[in-house]
Amino acid sequence: MTTDSSKPPRLPRLWFLSAEERGIDSRDIVPSLPHGTGVIYRDYRNPERRRRARELARICRRKGLVLLAGTSRPSATPLPTAGVHVPSWSRRPPRAGGLVTLSVHRGSDLRRAKASRAHMFIVAPVFRTEAHPEAVPLGPLRLGLLARRLPGPVAALGGITPVSARRLTGLGIHALCGSGLFTHAGADRELAGLRVWCGPPSTRPPVRPANPRDARRFRTYVRLQSR
Repeated sequence: MTTDSSKPPRLPRLWFLSAEERGIDSRDIVPSLPHGTGVIYRDYRNPERRRRARELARICRRKGLVLLAGTSRPSATPLPTAGVHVPSWSRRPPRAGGLVTLSVHRGSDLRRAKASRAHMFIVAPVFRTEAHPEAVPLGPLRLGLLARRLPGPVAALGGITPVSARRLTGLGIHALCGSGLFTHAGADRELAGLRVWCGPPSTRPPVRPANPRDARRFRTYVRLQSR
């Protein structure tokens, strides 16, 4: 499932992020994903990770899905995927062929993001999430401020549901990303509707807080406005 680095595949509007550490088996989720969905396979500590990636690659080819493998460094024997996802703890993004996505969590990640040449930036956590209950969510305001400064399309991750996604309208968010989103009852009926809340990055409107004095309580807002 490798691809020419000069012609990366189109960026899906909906992404499944694997979460084996939470008991979510990607092999149970991926076969039922809608055509054209993106899949980011992590599962970094699995000793059979390479074999599992090959298995998922076969499913993705058959279903018309875009598969990326989470990685922090180039590999001599790359996984059979369309590209890589670079996690936040990777200091130096690998220069890999194909599609590259990069995790962004705060304003201090902007310099790293601009130097990465990634095709898409996954910003998290947008809302409170069960995966990281201790993390303070960014919320729509700070997500929009980060999206304005990032040099490419943005995907929102963390607490994404059909209801919470409505709060992201007008921010020019390209895609939605999640794990538990794909496992709860009724997910099949809701997935198609989630694409409605995505918009092309070219239509991003300026994000201005209704009350700048209130917005300055957020450290990210102050950091971005001072650059």
